[in-house]
Amino acid sequence: MATASEASQQANRSGIDPKRLVVIFYLVTGIVLALFLEHVFGLLWGRFGWNDVELFEGLGWRVSTLVGYVAALALVLAAYFHPRTHALSIDVASELMKVTWPTWSETRASTMAVVVASLVAAVLLFCIDTVAYNLMVEWLPALWGKL
Repeated sequence: MATASEASQQANRSGIDPKRLVVIFYLVTGIVLALFLEHVFGLLWGRFGWNDVELFEGLGWRVSTLVGYVAALALVLAAYFHPRTHALSIDVASELMKVTWPTWSETRASTMAVVVASLVAAVLLFCIDTVAYNLMVEWLPALWGKL
């Protein structure tokens, strides 16, 4: 029986190290978090009426921008160097390397099957709804009026 690392190496056809994917993930997460926290701290500065001075002329970097970037960097580094989070990230990246992704033609065929099934279901539900409406609003009251 193959060990987990051997299975990971066999499944990893692209030759990318899972650690590289983890680093890329943390870099992208850090950038997104920094941009988000920049706006959050800018709103907080405005809400509390603090003086949000521009630190670098022409760049538009304010105190809230710097605080947001530093907070994002601290959070990403803390998550990356935390042993449990780092081990989980490596495990997730290793499992993602084992996934067999569908080809474009498989994805297109599956999408068409879903669209056709949805259209058939919509037509059937429309017919059932129309018959039920006519039965309850027109046919039964007309039948009871003749009794």
